[in-house]
Amino acid sequence: MQEMESRHREELEALREEKESLQDLVGRQSGVIRELETQLGRATGNNTALQRQQQDLMDTVHSLLNLCSKEGVVPNSTKRADEERKFRDCADLFQAGFNKNGVYTIHMNMLETKKVYCNMESAGGGWTVVQHREDGSLDFQRTWKEYKMGFGSVSGEHWLGNEFIYLLTSQRQYSLRIELTDWDGQQAFSQYDRFHIGNEKHNYRMFLKTHSGTAGRQSSLVIHGADFSTKDVDNDNCMCKCAVMLTGGWWFDACGPSNLNGMYYTKGQHVGKLNGIKWHYFKGPSYSLRATTMMIRPFDF
Repeated sequence: MQEMESRHREELEALREEKESLQDLVGRQSGVIRELETQLGRATGNNTALQRQQQDLMDTVHSLLNLCSKEGVVPNSTKRADEERKFRDCADLFQAGFNKNGVYTIHMNMLETKKVYCNMESAGGGWTVVQHREDGSLDFQRTWKEYKMGFGSVSGEHWLGNEFIYLLTSQRQYSLRIELTDWDGQQAFSQYDRFHIGNEKHNYRMFLKTHSGTAGRQSSLVIHGADFSTKDVDNDNCMCKCAVMLTGGWWFDACGPSNLNGMYYTKGQHVGKLNGIKWHYFKGPSYSLRATTMMIRPFDF
C-alpha cells in the first residue's frame, strides 16, 4: 500500500507539473492570439482607409469624365486611340488631321493592327513607309520568313514585311515613292503611279506602272514585274542566285539594276561594291547609297 501511495504521489506530481506547463503554454498562446487580433484590427482599419481613398479617386475620375462629356471634350490619348483604329494607312491618318511624322497604328483588316511609320511631309504627306535605311545598324541579310513578316523598328531601319505590303496594296490602288540619298548629301527620288505585290503563292511578285522622278530617266526597278527572292528562296531569272551574290532580299529578276536591301557600306567603302545598296540609274552599278526610304500612298490621294 505504501508503494502504491508513493507511486500515486509521483504520478500526481508529474500530472501537476504537466498541468502547469500546459497552463503556461496556453497563456503564451493567448498572448499571441491577442497580438494577432490587434494586428488584424489595424490591417482592417488600413484596408478600410485604402478602400475609401480608392472610392474617392473613382468618384473624381467619373466627375472628370462627366465634365468632359458635357463640354464635348475627349482626352487626346483616348481620341487618338479611337481614331487610329479606323485607319487603313497613313493617308487616312493624314486626311484625319494627323500631319506629323511618326509611328501610328493602322488596321490591316478587321482583326489585325500594325505599327507603321508615317511620312507626313514628303511630296504632300500621307505616305506609309515600307522600307528605311540610314546608318547600317540593322542586318538586312535575312530569310524568306523574316522578309515575309518584317524586321527592325518602324521608327528606324526596317522592312515592313511582304505579307503586310501585300495586304496594304490589295485594298486599293497605290503609288510607290523611293527616296535616295548619296554620300555627298544629294537626294533623288523615283515614283511609280501604280504599285502592288502578289501574295506569297505568287512569290510576292511586284507590279509597277509609270515611272518618273529625279533618280534617273529610266527605272531601276523592273517595270514588267519580278518575283521576290531571298538567300534561302531563289525566285530570280539568273542561274547565279542573285540574293546570295548581291545579298539581301529583293525583286532581282536577272539580278537587275537595283537592290535597296544590299550590304550597308560606310563612306569611303561605298564605291566599287556590286552587293551594296544599289540604284543603277542614279549613281551607277557599283555605288552603295547612304540612305533609302520606300513608301506607298493611295493613287487618288
